[in-house]
Amino acid sequence: MKKNFGYCFQTPMIRSLFHSLQAMFFSILERLQGILNGSFFLEDKLTPVSGSNLIFLTGSYEIQLQLFAAADEGRTEPPSERRRREEKEKGNVPKSNEVASTLVLLGGTGVLFLLGDTFIKNTAIFIKKYLPMGMHHERFGAEEFRVILSGVSKDFFNLLWPVLAITLVFAIVGNVVQVGFMFSPRALSFRFDRISPNFKRVLPNRQTLFNLVKSLAKVVLIGVISYILIFGDFLKVLLTGNMGMMQAISLVTYSGFKIMMAVGLLLLGIAVADFFFQKSEFEESLKQTPSEAKREMKEDSGDPVMKNRRMQLARDMMQGNMLREVPKADVVITNPTHYSVALSYEMGRDSAPRVIAKGENRLALEIRRIARENDVPIVESPKQARLLYAQVEVGEEIPQEFFQAVVQILITLEKFKKKVGMA
Repeated sequence: MKKNFGYCFQTPMIRSLFHSLQAMFFSILERLQGILNGSFFLEDKLTPVSGSNLIFLTGSYEIQLQLFAAADEGRTEPPSERRRREEKEKGNVPKSNEVASTLVLLGGTGVLFLLGDTFIKNTAIFIKKYLPMGMHHERFGAEEFRVILSGVSKDFFNLLWPVLAITLVFAIVGNVVQVGFMFSPRALSFRFDRISPNFKRVLPNRQTLFNLVKSLAKVVLIGVISYILIFGDFLKVLLTGNMGMMQAISLVTYSGFKIMMAVGLLLLGIAVADFFFQKSEFEESLKQTPSEAKREMKEDSGDPVMKNRRMQLARDMMQGNMLREVPKADVVITNPTHYSVALSYEMGRDSAPRVIAKGENRLALEIRRIARENDVPIVESPKQARLLYAQVEVGEEIPQEFFQAVVQILITLEKFKKKVGMA
């Protein structure tokens, strides 16, 4: 085998093939370099080729690709979680079709190799069973034909179901390993833009250039690998005419398996590269302009100006409701310059005095003003006012540690004593 491989690379045919591929490769590189520099060339002179109907274009004029890049300008902001979630709901996820198709190829090839003997024997039985029937089909009526067709379908399915099952499993695995388990009903809906999704990508861009290089790489590498492997077994295949039927089938099958596995492993490497490229392109496509990011932030958290205004209105409403409770207070405890806390106690309802209003600075002054207008007693106790304001919320009963101090204040008030029947 090593001798054949060495001879393979020394033949004029393979040297000619490599020279042709080399020339084509450098020609493509020159074109790609022009594209990546921001322009590509269309030839403007029509030159007929003698002896044929072909027309070649010579000369060139330049088209600036920058003119077509305006849609992608300014996308500098990283994609938000909301944008990722919306795209996922639409079924747009970073995925390479090469991964699933390559795994299907490897899985199908593997199961055919593992079940090769059984598959060949069952195929031979299938042919021996139905081939004679096909040669004398004119003898069968409609009923006999229906029975034969039913038998053919059943036996054909029994022959192929292992391959079909394995390829289905590998197709599912090929998608799950990329995007996980995901179901998107919106992806199943009909949309006109799916009829020709790449119509806007006629002009060269990163995606089309990568697909071009990927396709060329697959064609060239598959061709070279297949040529090398076929050439290595070429003499053996020529001798199959002198072999038995099963031996010849086994040789051809093994040669085919080697080619398919080599091609599959090559495509797997290309598929991995394609997956990372598609993921990079997907992340790039999700990027936002600063204005889009700002608008999305406003939609998610609200306009900061409007949000502050709503918070202010809520505070004003809460303060208004709180101030309406001040006339019902039994006492207002104050720090003359900063805090005011209004307390109320209803026998049979409250287990302890309750804070019904509190405020600091201007609001504290407003509480004291309303208290004076409604003859509510005002008691100066800076320490208790400060502690009550800091530790007790409006509507809550005072904690036990405040009982003694507050009760001492309340029992000094004639109005409170009359209210609770102490006077």
